Amino acid sequence: MAERAVGIDVGGTFTDLVEYDGRELRVRKVPSSPRRPERGFAEALKTVETDPNAVLHATTIGTNAFLGQKGLELPEVALVTTLGFRDAIEIGRQVRPQTYSLSPRKPEPLVPRRLRFEVKERTSPDGEIIVPVDEDKLRRIARRIAVEDVDVVVVAFLHAYANPANECKAKEVLEEELGDVEVVCSHEVCNEYREYERTSTALVNAVLRPIVTEYVERTWDAVRDAGASEYYLMQSDGYAVPAELTLHTPAKLIESGPAAGVVAARYLGETLGRDRLVSFDMGGTTAKAGTVVEGRYEVTKEYEVGGKVHRGRRVRGSGYPVLHRFIDLTECSAGGGTILWTDEAGALRVGPLSAGADPGPVCYGKGGTDPTITDANVVLGRLNRRTLLGGEMPIDAEAADRALSELADELELEPEEAAYHALRLAVEEMARIARIVTVERGHDPREFSLVAFGGAGPLHAAELAEILEVEEVIVPLHPGVFSAYGLLAAEVAWEHVTPVMRTLEELDDEELRAVVSSTAERAAERLPREPDDVRIVVEARYRGQAHELEVQTGPDVTTDELEEAFHERHRAVHGFQLDAPVEIVNVRALAVIERKPPEPSPLKEGGEGNPKRALVETREVYFREEGYLETPVFDRDALRADDIVEGPAVIEQYDSTTLVPPGWRARVHRSGAILLHRIE
Repeated sequence: MAERAVGIDVGGTFTDLVEYDGRELRVRKVPSSPRRPERGFAEALKTVETDPNAVLHATTIGTNAFLGQKGLELPEVALVTTLGFRDAIEIGRQVRPQTYSLSPRKPEPLVPRRLRFEVKERTSPDGEIIVPVDEDKLRRIARRIAVEDVDVVVVAFLHAYANPANECKAKEVLEEELGDVEVVCSHEVCNEYREYERTSTALVNAVLRPIVTEYVERTWDAVRDAGASEYYLMQSDGYAVPAELTLHTPAKLIESGPAAGVVAARYLGETLGRDRLVSFDMGGTTAKAGTVVEGRYEVTKEYEVGGKVHRGRRVRGSGYPVLHRFIDLTECSAGGGTILWTDEAGALRVGPLSAGADPGPVCYGKGGTDPTITDANVVLGRLNRRTLLGGEMPIDAEAADRALSELADELELEPEEAAYHALRLAVEEMARIARIVTVERGHDPREFSLVAFGGAGPLHAAELAEILEVEEVIVPLHPGVFSAYGLLAAEVAWEHVTPVMRTLEELDDEELRAVVSSTAERAAERLPREPDDVRIVVEARYRGQAHELEVQTGPDVTTDELEEAFHERHRAVHGFQLDAPVEIVNVRALAVIERKPPEPSPLKEGGEGNPKRALVETREVYFREEGYLETPVFDRDALRADDIVEGPAVIEQYDSTTLVPPGWRARVHRSGAILLHRIE
């Protein structure tokens, strides 16, 4: 991997850039352009001071497309499927988003019924072609599709994971008849069993492909203008892939930005010797939480794009299933731009609406009129009342005061009380999502360190840690652009999946190793060079079970070794094992090109108990129990290793602000990270 690299993370409010020239890191933040995110990307690249070899990027364009963002209209898609399965994508798994509703509303199918077509064909679960595809019927279907304004045709046949011959034949006929209309087969984007989920995944990829292709082409132009020859995008599983490969499976980009933050947290944990972490990312629009357990981030395959979120939990059945791997994250509407308001009963509410980048919080002076979390922090003195971003962004504190005063009048409170209560509500909501990824996953948050990042994360981290009873908060060197830094720390990888659907009794050692070997080869061939490592995972279950467990293994595994490893895994997860045949569902191979993340120069030694050299000013900061306290404000760039800052204190830097409340102490680690601990 190139030594000179740039990471760019496009968020809802700011586009963050981290530049590494081989010796030092430089960071920048520029306003995002929500309707044309490639503009913020290009503007950020213009600030680069050296010619990079590689650009790595995280984007939310896939998520935004399904949330109905203007300018990202979804293309028209047609579906050709097995006779009798036309309505499978609408029937789904009978999971209702409103469990007790007498008239539940499911999401509108990605393909209207008039564009769903059936053709006679059949493949057995063992891969035998029982009925060849009816070519004459396909040609009649093609003529019907031709009169519609269709952008993409998806072919999804029963058991195509076992043998894709019928899908391939259908694609050949449809391409011959339709000419320029793109035809996508389900096995090309998701070669796994579970017909509904595979079809849904193929449709989501087909819908996103024109949007992502256009976006990647536009950002490629900016990458070339910057002089870089390599361009990678972050996937939702925490790995970067060459940009051209993302056009094949664009649905893997849906959670790329949040994933980059967890990757960065894991790497920081390795640097500090911490292997149990809660990542807390609070940006301009949302707050997100994930976990790193024993040095590995948690991954899930159960994801629905475009679905609803209720109190941090994704509502099953409210979106479109995607059978790709995602870092396990939860989120809530609690970012710096989240709007504060009162409901019809006169109660204070926080979110879910956000002021976003345009117009943004009232204090930004861009026309915003609704008070936000950022405005509340300005009113309480926790944020600089004059400027942010190192003086580049002026702050209109008086406008924030007026907005909070109006809110406080509705609540019959003082402005500072209204602001504090609003922040407390936001922190409680953040604690809820942190508990989802810890307590509800079987982890005790008290055994974890909290890594706080995003522009607003370090402002609220200590109060969040108090609720969770977490003993340590870690604030990275550049928290406001930490996800962009995670891009530079990410490994480049590609995964290939081979469906097996056979018990170990039906396989011998030679057959098993052949499947593992071919899967590894297929994963490696998509990378730009030979991988440094190939990681093998077998998904297995007892025959008759509905869901499988992952078992890590190697290329020379035997059936006996795999069976024992599965029994052990099942005991660890469920507490027992069964006397039943073990069935292999999938073999996964992840081919990895390892990368050495950039390491900033260690801080200067010579820290003091009270680092007066870094003192900028003192100002009044509001804390609930104590009221306003005269609080020292420190410049983080002037702090040195082993400096200790006693709370209350504020530590300011270009991309973020860290609050050290009363009863907390901050120590500067030689890596540049700030470690906050409660004072006994």
